[in-house]
Amino acid sequence: MAPSSASITPETPVTDKAEEGNSLDAKGKERLGGIVIERPGADFGIWERWHLPAEGMPEMLSPEEPLPTKSSRIMTLPSSSLFSWPLWIALEGDSRELVKMELSGRHLLKRGMEEGLTAIPILQLGDRRLVLAVAAEEPFPEELMPDGWKNAERFEISARLRGPAEKPDMILWQEQGVIQAAYYRDGETVWFCAIRPGHCGSTLQRASVRLLSEGILGHLPSAILLQGIPLEASVLLTKELAASFPRATISDPREDIPPALPTTPVDLPPPGARHERIRKQRNETLLSIGSVAAIIYLLLLAWGSGDLLIRQAALKRIRKEVANVTPPAQLAKQESERWNALRPAIDPTTYPLDLLAAAASPTEGGKVRLINFNLEQGHLQISGEATDVTQAYAFIEQLKKNPLLQEYDWTSGQPQLAGKNSVKFDMEGTRQGQRPIVP
Repeated sequence: MAPSSASITPETPVTDKAEEGNSLDAKGKERLGGIVIERPGADFGIWERWHLPAEGMPEMLSPEEPLPTKSSRIMTLPSSSLFSWPLWIALEGDSRELVKMELSGRHLLKRGMEEGLTAIPILQLGDRRLVLAVAAEEPFPEELMPDGWKNAERFEISARLRGPAEKPDMILWQEQGVIQAAYYRDGETVWFCAIRPGHCGSTLQRASVRLLSEGILGHLPSAILLQGIPLEASVLLTKELAASFPRATISDPREDIPPALPTTPVDLPPPGARHERIRKQRNETLLSIGSVAAIIYLLLLAWGSGDLLIRQAALKRIRKEVANVTPPAQLAKQESERWNALRPAIDPTTYPLDLLAAAASPTEGGKVRLINFNLEQGHLQISGEATDVTQAYAFIEQLKKNPLLQEYDWTSGQPQLAGKNSVKFDMEGTRQGQRPIVP
């Protein structure tokens, strides 16, 4: 075997000055905006929180520090809870449907993976395109996630955020106590998986040869980066990698490397996060409907209040007018009562004899004969007989036209036969403004 050309960068211990600077920055000024990335730490149950401000250098936040104001939160899913598989698919057609068909044909599509399956584009070559199929495994370990993880704006893959912006061919890191490895092509993640110490060299060598044969990789890994792995395990892992990849350059910086955001964003929400988003959307819809209903109610209330004020103002004006008219109306009523009391003495139309003469005037000729004439409290009752119905109706009409009887409202019944050549009729008149007599 050829001698290994692997080189290991010397260990650079982390100084306390950076931590002191971070803590001073946290106390000296309030963080605002930017992006907060939460990713699994090296040890089990530990999570790292990085703040990437719009301007300035990334910094790691302690678990006790609150999230910066107006910042967007990106949650990095644990690699052990994700399924990944690189595939060549046709250039035309829906990527997700083609990936589902490929994975189903290889019996790799497990139950519960279809809903959250995502195809991440890597490159296009001829009439084919290379994608990385990623989905959350079922059941998803929600108990291992930090508080409020379902409210994150985006869910990313840890392998895409590891290492510098210009990624090497392979990165190995420790995540939640497990060694993870990821392959890259032109800075894009093509595959990642968990490996066991002691067998990582041979496992990654076989995986590299297979990926190379399928055209997933353009060449064997020539630059390998170790990140966040304890020193003792890093030394053993470096020996295995040097034996399996003798031409590769292996680097192991001991300082914390901040996450680097990829150019193409990916959102891979697990089932719990999807359900939370659906619940939020439903609540927002209900809140929008409630807000519209409240606005309509307030408008109707304002309109009703305005209409009520207008009506109250009109009612106040009418009451004022009524109050102004009441004294003259009372005086007019008193004058009317006095006139009604004096009218029988001064009004000729109220004299019984004159009214009887007026009622008897149409009877000239003897064809109509008065039987009854009764005047009582403004009510005049007349009964008579005529030779025929025509004479009866003619008498009634002439009586209504008499000037002395114009103030009476007349009602008359239909003439009735009273004998041979005799018709009886009745009519009643009520003076205008006089209440009718109730029997």
